[in-house]
Order: sequence, then structure tokens, then C-alpha cells
Amino acid sequence: MSPGVTHDATAGLADKMENLDVSSNSADDIEDGDESTPGEAAEANMSTALSDLTRRADALLADLAAFKDYLKTVKQESSVEMAHFRGTVQSELSMLGRLATQPDSEAARHVARSSNLPFLETVWNVAKASKDMVALQKRIYFDPSATKGYDANSGQATINGRPKRSRHNSTIVDVIANGGRSWTKVSLVTNNRIVFDLAKQGWCSGGSDSEDEEFNPPDQDDDHDIPLVKVARELATAAKTLRIRTQHPAVTLILPRLEPDGRPEIEAIVKECRSLGVRIIHGKDVPSHQPVDDVVSSMMSDPFDTFTDEINVDCTLLLALVSEFSHAKVRQEPWFHKALNRQVEIEDNENLLPSLLYPAMRNRRLVSTTEAVERMREIVLTIGTPSERARSAILLGEDPSKSPQQLIDEMQQWSAYEVPSTWLLPIKVVDAGENAIAAGLPEVAHQVLHGQTSINKSVFLYGWSHGITTITSNRTVVKEIENRLNKYEDLDDATWPRIWLCPTARSLVGKEKRGAKKDGGKGAWPLPDSLRREQQRRHGLDVLSVREGHEVADLCPNGYDYADVIAAKLESER
Repeated sequence: MSPGVTHDATAGLADKMENLDVSSNSADDIEDGDESTPGEAAEANMSTALSDLTRRADALLADLAAFKDYLKTVKQESSVEMAHFRGTVQSELSMLGRLATQPDSEAARHVARSSNLPFLETVWNVAKASKDMVALQKRIYFDPSATKGYDANSGQATINGRPKRSRHNSTIVDVIANGGRSWTKVSLVTNNRIVFDLAKQGWCSGGSDSEDEEFNPPDQDDDHDIPLVKVARELATAAKTLRIRTQHPAVTLILPRLEPDGRPEIEAIVKECRSLGVRIIHGKDVPSHQPVDDVVSSMMSDPFDTFTDEINVDCTLLLALVSEFSHAKVRQEPWFHKALNRQVEIEDNENLLPSLLYPAMRNRRLVSTTEAVERMREIVLTIGTPSERARSAILLGEDPSKSPQQLIDEMQQWSAYEVPSTWLLPIKVVDAGENAIAAGLPEVAHQVLHGQTSINKSVFLYGWSHGITTITSNRTVVKEIENRLNKYEDLDDATWPRIWLCPTARSLVGKEKRGAKKDGGKGAWPLPDSLRREQQRRHGLDVLSVREGHEVADLCPNGYDYADVIAAKLESER
């Protein structure tokens, strides 16, 4: 049985049979004149039940695959932990397949009746009714003595540090949603099971059959709680010792088979769970099946849908928007350091502009602070290639006489990818001085950004004060902001800055260092201007060929005179 099922393995056979609906195959439905024996009828029921379970398990796996495909389309495939849940469903399907090949027996029928598939289907139905999914069946570790807790999403310690990984202080949450602030646990416990657990613990109703008689449980003892209350207390304790964006998660117990109405002993248990701060949903209020295609967009929304109409672009992405790595096919060079080689590999697998940045900026006004733009220009002028300098001038609209469409057309001349007309060029340079940002900042803003560089302060304070989305690939600064904010308690969502962290960065190709090693291993030699011009000319031909869809004729096939190149190389080898 899955660890997510809260009733123990000794539950009665009648409870387990509720997992499987075989009523349509009962002996009462055998047609008159059917000469099948009771044993043959039971075997037919067994075969039909296994076929039904297998079909449902296949459908559940197909749903999970469809959700995974959707996550890829919105670039969120690594944002939801579902591998363990999918593995559990796959194991259940494999078990059913093995069972189908075995001879019919009472033991085989018992295993089929005890299938964990109904539980897994309920978990998935709950997930499909949730928003902003984070994980399915995730084990959460907690420290019962913690008073402040830590951020369970980032794993960053706050007051008491991160808890030790001990199964004694851990609980499995079946569905984590709402960005981590909603925890849901599913239990298929029944009324009869709770009554049985109460009897074992000596609970009684005062010896009266009257429904008006008050139900009197014994004194509470953590070691003698019935399983359902233990689970509720465990979840409540974990939630109180952990924080997600400074707030404790809200805990919900889903009990589809529980009907407490009119049963005072069951109502008392539900009341006890609710007194711990746990929300209880039971019976007909439990989420039902929904087609996965109808709900995937709410289970995990496209992050670009939450962007503001105006976007604040930081220096790291200004560089990415003009980088050779982003706009052209760059080959690895011997003088590239590891980070540049890694960028070549990443760009080969996923093109940053068409897959991420162009969709993120679509039809949105773009701004950047004076400090960020000045730093970007300084870097481009220092190490940028001529093509990177040209793109920089277009991006920033250095020629005010050119229209947005002319800027798009010019940028297209320097890019191997289609430049969309929805990219609203040029980027507007804005002032991030104290007078421009002071009015809209929360009290914690300056404390959170204390110690950051003037560029980072200008970028993040401007976006924060104006309530607009800041896009960046500066992971270090973003995580530092999150860590510092998480040290506060109960900050509302409006206090947090709107920041989108681009999952990958791009730097400029830059210039070859004079000390760079060559493949020949004979040291370094300077790269003359004539050879650099030839490299750029041939690279331009490659870019044009990609854009036109056919090889562009080389009007200067012999290139430049390389006499000075050879002379320089010979001079360096002396």
C-alpha cells in the first residue's frame, strides 16, 4: 500500500473491497440459462475487474504524460515534482499485469480488491482541482521544536535552521499546490474503520444509543491517538514549523469515504482534526474527475501570463539580447573558458530568444534603468564584437530618427532567428533615483537590498517601487532577496517584488585573450584585424544562409591577403 494511505494494512476485507466496483459482474446479474458454475463466475468477475483497473491505470499514466507535455510548453517541466507519484502508478500497473497472468485464487482476488489505484486516482483528482502545482506525494521533514521554521520551497534556513532528515519527524503530503502554501492529504478511511480504531482505544459514547448523548473521548494522549488524528496532528505540526514565502501552509484532509453526519463518534474525530487547524473535506465535496486538458492551464499557469504590461530589464538580460550566443551559431573556440563553452552547448539545445525571451517580452513595453544601461554599454564597448555593438545600438535606439519597425528590420539583419514584430523596440531608459522610486517601496525594500551594488539596487528597487515585473538572469541576487524576505513573518503577497528569473544566462562572446592557448600548444599569438574581419565576414554569410534557407554566394571567395597574419604568427613563435 502507498504511504499516503492512512488506514493500516489490517483494515477489514470489506473496507478494501470498496476500492473496486464489481457490482455489474455479480452472480445476481448472470442471465437465466447460463450454466456457468460459481467458480467460473468468480473467475470472470476477477478478469473483468483486472481489465477495468488496468484501463484506469493506463488512463492515469496518460493524464500524467499530458500534464508533463504541457509543462514543457510553458517551460515549467522542472517546477513540479511528480516522478515518485508516476512511479507508484507504474508499479501498480505492473502489479496488475502480473496478477492477470496468474491462475485465479482467493489470494489473487484479495490483492485485486486491495488495489491502491482508487487512492491514486483521488490524489490526481485533487491535483487537477488545484492551482500552481509544486509536488505530488512529497515527503516533508520538519523540526517539532522549531518556532520560526524555514522555507520549504527553497530549503533556506531561517531562525532555527533546516531540520535533520529523520523519518520520525517527517510526513508525506499528497498534493502541494498554490506555490507550496497549500498541503493536501488523502485518506480512504471509512466510518467503520474509525469506529474500530475508537474501540481499540477505549473510546465510548457513555453506554447510550441515543444520538443526543454527548460523546466523551478519554483524555488526549499523543501516543494513543487514532491514526486519522495522528495524521492531522503530524501535518499541522509540520505546517507550523515551515514557512512558504513567510507564511505557514494551509493543511487540508480529503476523506471521500467518510460520512460523519449523524454519527457523534465520527463527528468528534472530525472536530478534533479541525481543532488542530486542519480543513476537512469529505463525502460528496471531494473533487471529482475532470479531463486533464481542461485544467492543465490552472494546475500550472504560464509565468508570462502574470507579467505586467511594462517590463523592467536588468543588465544581464540586456547583454543576452545582443549577445552573439543568442543570435547566431557560435562554435566552441580553444580560448573559450568553461562558462562560454557551456553557453554554446545550451544554445545548441534550446535557443534562448525564440523559446524564452521573445515570448516573455511579447507586446510589452520595455524599460531599463540608467545604471543598467550604462554598465551594459561599457561591457559591449570593452569586449563586444562589431555585431554585438550593432545590436546594442539598435536595442537602445541610439538613432532616434528610426521607427520601431526599422529597428526590428535592422535587428533581423544581425540575427539568425526571426525577430518578431511584437518585440517593442527600443528599450526606454528610465531614472531610478531616490525621488523616482521612494513613493512605491515597502518598508523592507531598502533593508533587503542593503549591501547590493548600485546597479542591482537601481534595477530591483525601480521594478519593486513601480509594481512591474523585473526580468533577470542574476540568480545570486534573486536568491539573496528571497532569503532576506523569508526572515520576516507573514508578509503579504503585495509586499514581494515581481521578479522573473530567466533559467539560463548569456554573456558576450568577447575578444580572444592574448594569453589564450591554441590547439597547437605553442603558446599565444595575436589575432590581426584582417583575420578578425574575415572571420566576421564568413560568420555573416552563415547567418544570411540560415535566414534565407539556402547558401548565400560568397562574392569574395579568396578572402583577404593573409600575409600579415602569417608574419604575425611566425613572429610570435620565435
